[in-house]
Amino acid sequence: MDLRPYKEKYLRRRVAVRLRATGCAGLEEYVSLLKREEDEVERLVLCLTIHVSTFFRNPSTFQAVETKVFPVLFAASSSGPLRFRSVGCARGEEPYSLAMLVREHLGGRSGRREVRIEAIDIDEKVLSEARGGVYRRSRLKGLDPSLEKKYFTGNGSCRLVPEIRNMVTFRRGDVLTDLPEGTFDFVLCRNLLIYIEREAQEKIVENFSRVLRPGGFLALGRTEVLVGPARESFEVVDARERIYRKAG
Repeated sequence: MDLRPYKEKYLRRRVAVRLRATGCAGLEEYVSLLKREEDEVERLVLCLTIHVSTFFRNPSTFQAVETKVFPVLFAASSSGPLRFRSVGCARGEEPYSLAMLVREHLGGRSGRREVRIEAIDIDEKVLSEARGGVYRRSRLKGLDPSLEKKYFTGNGSCRLVPEIRNMVTFRRGDVLTDLPEGTFDFVLCRNLLIYIEREAQEKIVENFSRVLRPGGFLALGRTEVLVGPARESFEVVDARERIYRKAG
């Protein structure tokens, strides 16, 4: 795990969490602990990679996606599948929310286009959880009851129905170094850029420009903006929700 792109203040805060948790007096003592205990290395990695998410986090963003992105994508004449990408997907709430949104948008209409969602994260442990599609009921807090009833089964532990799980493919990936094959119609990368340095942010935006097809869409977090020369490749679709479209 290459920590150089991350902001120093962010790294200091997260390492300080583990220093307090382990009772280490300073960094030298903590480094010695890391060398002795592999489990602490795993705990540090989990601490450094933020996995806080919820279903339909920032609902207004998903509303904007349905009203401003989907009508354009689904109106296209191409018969091939639409490819979506969720970057920093954590335990899967975002890509699964996107899958549910697609199903709700299309409804029972015939001739609907296939949608494939690729979700990546740097942490294989949370990806394993995401693939299972099982969530405690408390994790569904705030989800529309009609969606819960339609797309989840179970009580204490709720599992997504196969119809939604099968729309999403999870794999380990680093947004800075791993460029996927082919192009995408829609990329979501929300609340990741805020943790990394400006130079790395510019590289990520450049990568987005390369993997999005002309006319494809990009959604960032609501406190994030496009940076670097590659930002000129995009036009604003919704400034408040940070949704952009690659010039075509």
